[in-house]
Amino acid sequence: MWQRGGAPILFIMIIGALGLGLAASVYLNYYQYQHSAQDKQLLQGQITDLRYQVVRDAQAASTPIPSPSGSASPTPSATATPATVLGAQVVTFSELGAKVTPSDPVGDLTYSYQKVGTLAVANLTSTSLMAKYAACRPGALGMLVRRPPGSKPSTSASKLVKTLGEYTFYYVPPTSNCGTTTAGRAVVANDISAVQNVILPTLAN
Repeated sequence: MWQRGGAPILFIMIIGALGLGLAASVYLNYYQYQHSAQDKQLLQGQITDLRYQVVRDAQAASTPIPSPSGSASPTPSATATPATVLGAQVVTFSELGAKVTPSDPVGDLTYSYQKVGTLAVANLTSTSLMAKYAACRPGALGMLVRRPPGSKPSTSASKLVKTLGEYTFYYVPPTSNCGTTTAGRAVVANDISAVQNVILPTLAN
């Protein structure tokens, strides 16, 4: 009797063991699938981030330096000779037909002239800055640009100063600070602010 009844019990135990093994196999496969899917999503996210960074880097590398003209950049040339006006009460931009009254801290304002297409450009600096920092050549304090009638700047970097006669005058701040030390950069930043907010508003014929 026991031997005849033992066979079904053994069969049931074998079936149960096989069922547990199958369930464990299914669970393991499901777990591995989920883990693989998560890894794939993470990799795709990293690839997306890398592509975004590459695009941003490419855009930064190709961003043009703001200039008064969309077709030409009146960057001061290394051979430009500034018009020295140290100690002058008025700085006359003879090529632009205009003048300003300099004041501290840029009482020694000076410039070099540059013709860019139809634009007349005065590249601004000061004799004291050029004496202290080799990089503070004309243009270190920005540019004063005279535009002909109907001409408007192509970038928001140009700040309208005023209109004199038929010409409009714009100020273009420098794109970098020529000071080589922390104190020097602070001096240059202060001079740029004085040029834009104190000296250029005195612009007249």
